[in-house]
Amino acid sequence: MTGRDGSVRGRAGPARSMVVPLSVVGAVLVLGVVGWITTPEFVTYRNFQTIVRAAALIGIVAVTMTLITIAGSFFSLSVSQTAAMSAISFAAFLSWGFPVWIAFLAVILLASAVGVLQGGAVALGGNPIIVTLAVGAVIFGLVAWLTDNKTVRTGTDAAEWIGTSRPLEIPNQTWAFILITIITAVVLTRTRFGREVTLVGANRFAATTTGLRPGRVAVYVFLVSSLGAALAGIFTAAQFSQGRLDHFDGVDIDAIAAVLVGGAAIQGGEGSATRTALGAVFIAALQNLMVLRGFSYGVRVFFVGLAILVSVSAFTLIRNRRRLA
Repeated sequence: MTGRDGSVRGRAGPARSMVVPLSVVGAVLVLGVVGWITTPEFVTYRNFQTIVRAAALIGIVAVTMTLITIAGSFFSLSVSQTAAMSAISFAAFLSWGFPVWIAFLAVILLASAVGVLQGGAVALGGNPIIVTLAVGAVIFGLVAWLTDNKTVRTGTDAAEWIGTSRPLEIPNQTWAFILITIITAVVLTRTRFGREVTLVGANRFAATTTGLRPGRVAVYVFLVSSLGAALAGIFTAAQFSQGRLDHFDGVDIDAIAAVLVGGAAIQGGEGSATRTALGAVFIAALQNLMVLRGFSYGVRVFFVGLAILVSVSAFTLIRNRRRLA
């Protein structure tokens, strides 16, 4: 049975079904308390704004990637390259004199093609990890060759409002993050497509025998993930008036961490958009706290990896106990 937050619940009672969501909320609260005690500047309003903006970009990528994980296709290892390609393409179209809306649509179409290509390869039997790793490498190499590894500037401030406007004192990126989370949660819990995604991830064979088409689901979930990465790229290019290949270094691991910290089952069939959103907040806050503490990049990667390991182990144990209950 599917829960209201987009997770798949077994026959255990309501109290047991709330263990994973409460664990995610608890992790965010504990990190907040640790930051408040150890690092005074962590709880300032300005730093809160920094965390929210970072969480929004990670969250847009992670929430849209959640569909891939729930569908049983693990993750996409090409989201950072897709986002960078989108940022550079958006900046390039603007620098060539195209209107903002044409640049936006062109990037969306380009990212859609990348998503459909990956989903199609997975639908034909390709391993999602290998397919997305290969596509990411192709994108990186192609974009690096075309740009000669140089920064591409927009040459105009026509799109600056996309990345810098703050309706009701909230950045556009955050509004987009909230809206995408709500839409994804509704799709997962209230639509036929959402049920298909969950059923395919829970039991691909059973889903096929009931008439569902796992290949079509694969194409759609990779398409959605690529669109999320494209939006992150557009927001970043608009905010900084430029696109660079290294803009999104590490975003793929942060997004995967957000999905897993949010309690999605790595084998598929269970996950939640709202929990992934909380996972994104946790990862953004964790990264921010480590930067404030002066931790090196290697140490930060270590702790993000540790968060993934602990989350996967803990939630696997919780699910196993819930199934036995």
